[in-house]
Amino acid sequence: MIDLPARTRRVSGTRLLDLALARGIGSVVDPFMGLPMHLNVLKRHGLAVHGGDLLEWFVRAGEGLVVNDFTLLRDSEVAEVVEMLPGRIYPTDQFRAWEGVFFSEDQCRYLGVWHANVHALRSDGQTGLAVAGLWHVLCHWLLKARNPDEMVDIPPSELAWHHIREIERWVVENGKRNTVRRGDFAATLGAVRADAVYLAPPGRSGAKRIDARVWMWEAWWQGDPYLNVERLYRDTVFGATTNDDASYDRAVGDVLLAAAASPYVILQTTLRDAARFERLMREHRASVEVVEKDPDEIYVIGKK
Repeated sequence: MIDLPARTRRVSGTRLLDLALARGIGSVVDPFMGLPMHLNVLKRHGLAVHGGDLLEWFVRAGEGLVVNDFTLLRDSEVAEVVEMLPGRIYPTDQFRAWEGVFFSEDQCRYLGVWHANVHALRSDGQTGLAVAGLWHVLCHWLLKARNPDEMVDIPPSELAWHHIREIERWVVENGKRNTVRRGDFAATLGAVRADAVYLAPPGRSGAKRIDARVWMWEAWWQGDPYLNVERLYRDTVFGATTNDDASYDRAVGDVLLAAAASPYVILQTTLRDAARFERLMREHRASVEVVEKDPDEIYVIGKK
């Protein structure tokens, strides 16, 4: 049985919005964005938002939730995603390696069908919405495998339809140029300028403890059930060399240095690491405040 944390990352878009509005921040960039629902919240309230990540499926989701202003999927297009289309030959054994380990035979077959159908979509916005919606199906299946008697049985295509439609509710236009890109923090921070850089720094050896739902969906998107996402992080500042305190501090310092052009840096942490990040922030920012909402949600805010 795989370990499934309560959530993949604790980020409150509304809390971040409150912090931004209170300081007159009109644009935010997150170079470790993950699934960018928090950036969508900021976009929904008129802020310009930018994000970056090393995992391609996060970027694809961002193309649907951050960059996309108006593109939706018609009913016929949703059907073309969630159903096996007549006359098309599908690689139904593409994800057989997961059969009996994580998913049933039928679920693995649908993962192959959806992979083929999503890659045939005609726009980045539609692709991003489908990728984000189908990810919720993966989460549902993994949770149901752990709690089979507590969750209802829903046919795969019906479940996929529901979640894609739910994701579409997040599509919004704010009159700003919002961007996402695939790359490390330096590439993202070097490409855009914003009033604030938001950071939820990866933990030590974070790639080794990455949530199963996250790495499995990258493997699904890439069409390789054996994909090892650790290699994507190995040569980054938060890769294999950040096990000790000194090297981890240097990695965080490199990110704060790259964020030097932004008037604000908002770093989210927990009570356990708040003192460490406050110390590091003071090495790079003239003014530092700590906003504590609860022990699991503390913001260290540095101002130029």
